[in-house]
Amino acid sequence: MINVNLKKKQKIQPENTILTNDAPFAFTESYKKLRTNISFVSMSGKYKRLLVTSAIPNEGKSTVAINLAVSLAETGAKVIVIDCDMRNPSIHRYLRMRNSSENGLSNLLTGAVNGNVTISNYTRGGFCFIPAGTIPPNPAELLGSENMEKLLNMLEEHFDYIICDTPPTTVVSDAAVLSRFIDGVLLVIRQNFSSTQQVKAAVQSLRDVNANIFGTVLNQYDLSADRKKSGSKYGYYGSYHYGYGEQSK
Repeated sequence: MINVNLKKKQKIQPENTILTNDAPFAFTESYKKLRTNISFVSMSGKYKRLLVTSAIPNEGKSTVAINLAVSLAETGAKVIVIDCDMRNPSIHRYLRMRNSSENGLSNLLTGAVNGNVTISNYTRGGFCFIPAGTIPPNPAELLGSENMEKLLNMLEEHFDYIICDTPPTTVVSDAAVLSRFIDGVLLVIRQNFSSTQQVKAAVQSLRDVNANIFGTVLNQYDLSADRKKSGSKYGYYGSYHYGYGEQSK
């Protein structure tokens, strides 16, 4: 049985892309809507392990993973975020925390995962966090390993949601490899950034391994054009919009 040691971290000022009490209404509301939909499909107990990825780099998948964790934690849910991007880890920088070279993901997977796992507690966001750790030569192999499955199984005993942030799907196979241990995939798409062909390629790479793509998040969605068309001076002024698509077949 896993021994979870929560390391108390001092309260730290997050980057301005992370949800806070003074965040714009629409920014907060978009994540509440996303949370509501995920909570709804999770009532069956089948959506505890979530994977957040994108088609190409710089689409905002890591900030979506963090803000989703904050939003879910606000309901009292026990949430943990795992930085599974062991090639270019970034979540620890957003949280202004240390990327542990002793208890990071890569270190856990190459060691005895049935031993003590030290988990950092991001007090400002109300969720827990496992950094990527030392950058290994074989990230995809580690993510698809039996030790990764064991780690997820053990964490599931202690958390309501496990959110895995992975590299973009069209760049490396990490997300596709990990998806076999995951309940559902959220695909982040940045508006006017990734091409239709790149998004289709990302979807296909996940469907090729029977990954369950149960939702999409449209990042940096601009509502100004819609407001101009409608002639309304009112609207939600936010950076994120969510969308739910069909589950992969």
